[in-house]
Amino acid sequence: MDQSAEHQPERQETTPEPGRFMHAESAKAAEGSDRDLFGNAPKRHVDWSHRRGEPRVFILLWMIYLMGSTVLMFASMARAYSISPEIIRPAARSMLVMVVLGFSVLWALVRFSQRFDPSIRHRHVAHAIRDAMVLFVPMQAVIWPQAMPMLAGWPIEVVAAISALCFAWIMILAGVIALGSASIERNNGHEFFRVLWMLIVILIVFGAPMVAAVYPMGVEFGVDHPRVGWLLSPVTGLLEIVRDRRELGMSAKVFIEHWRLIIALLCVGMALLLIAQATEVARSKYRA
Repeated sequence: MDQSAEHQPERQETTPEPGRFMHAESAKAAEGSDRDLFGNAPKRHVDWSHRRGEPRVFILLWMIYLMGSTVLMFASMARAYSISPEIIRPAARSMLVMVVLGFSVLWALVRFSQRFDPSIRHRHVAHAIRDAMVLFVPMQAVIWPQAMPMLAGWPIEVVAAISALCFAWIMILAGVIALGSASIERNNGHEFFRVLWMLIVILIVFGAPMVAAVYPMGVEFGVDHPRVGWLLSPVTGLLEIVRDRRELGMSAKVFIEHWRLIIALLCVGMALLLIAQATEVARSKYRA
């Protein structure tokens, strides 16, 4: 019998230690801590909840909403014998109205009905701007293709005006949502203030059309004149920009008056964001 085998230590089956293939910081975490798909524990957080929540869920829901709007646009043309820009334009208008309603009403409805995360307290302006970019950037995938001849075939300047109008109104609503969120937080999330700010958003979005419906101006502008007042609402503003102007020899047209009011709306949005930021800074200094 080989004498060396007697002195050779017995091999024991060992299980891999937790954290063997993890980062050094992750291996220091407790055995029962939250881990990701690769078994790594968070380095600077208690768990991985910061990756499960905002803005990832918000982005996912918005992308689903945009895809659903696009599907409904094509579904509305299912019975058409042929496809042409004249047939697609009404469906494209309906799709864009759904998109506008998504960022003008549903955005505020979601944010005002949520419980505030402690990580976003006193930072409502930054998070409203983040939401604005999350909404605006994916929208371009459904707006700009409408300039293609196989779709709506609108001129480039019309599609650019649609995008600019949406951006201006998103900035306005970002300022309102930042102000409203700060107000709701100061009042401990009371339902009255949630409902109040939601009504303010609805009034801002639909106030001009409601006033026009109750007090009609009595003057109907032809297709060769811009209805600038329609841009005081994101919904009617969109319908004004994509208004059928075939009598002028073009599918749609943007006037200089449209651009002036879009710039004015953008300035209003920036002013609201500055007011909300100044309010946050003043309150932080007051608390200090």
